[in-house]
Amino acid sequence: MTSAVQMPSRSGTTSVAAAPPWVVFDHTVEGLFRVALHGRLSASTESNLRRAGLDLSKKLLPAYSFETWRRCLEIVAMDLYPHLPPAEAWRAIGRTIVDGVGRTVIGRATLAVARLLGPLRALRRLRHMLQSADNYVEASVTERSPSCVEVSINEVMGHPTYYQGILEACLGITGAQGVQVDVLSCEGNGATFLVAWKG
Repeated sequence: MTSAVQMPSRSGTTSVAAAPPWVVFDHTVEGLFRVALHGRLSASTESNLRRAGLDLSKKLLPAYSFETWRRCLEIVAMDLYPHLPPAEAWRAIGRTIVDGVGRTVIGRATLAVARLLGPLRALRRLRHMLQSADNYVEASVTERSPSCVEVSINEVMGHPTYYQGILEACLGITGAQGVQVDVLSCEGNGATFLVAWKG
């Protein structure tokens, strides 16, 4: 249920619907933690995840808060890739989540469509695909050529390379060859990427 807040106006007060809290849906959490990372997490990492709000010994909740999700990603990035610079660890997590979510029921359907569409048409649907994972990510795509686009994402959690990894993995699934994803700029909480492949 969406709550309402009272906002002052010239005619008195007006009820305005408050934005819903940012959440990540359970199949996204399942894809990373129950599928892709199954058997790869240490006991201490699972304990840290529990303290952060994700108890993998229990049935998953329907959704997890943005803050819980971000903290859990930080924990696994440090645990799984301690030998990598943080930026590369987050990039690896981005690739890993695409693999895991792609093996869930919802993810299989989404990625099957992406394979049929090919890289450019799949990227045109990127906003829709990302919104199946959570309720806060907004993406816009600007086409530069039939094999090059700019992708802007509104919230990258302070780690743009996470979405760099996601985009690389997604393009690979579409059958694109010679995929190159670069971080063009970061502004506020978001980032813009240049995505290219061999046409």
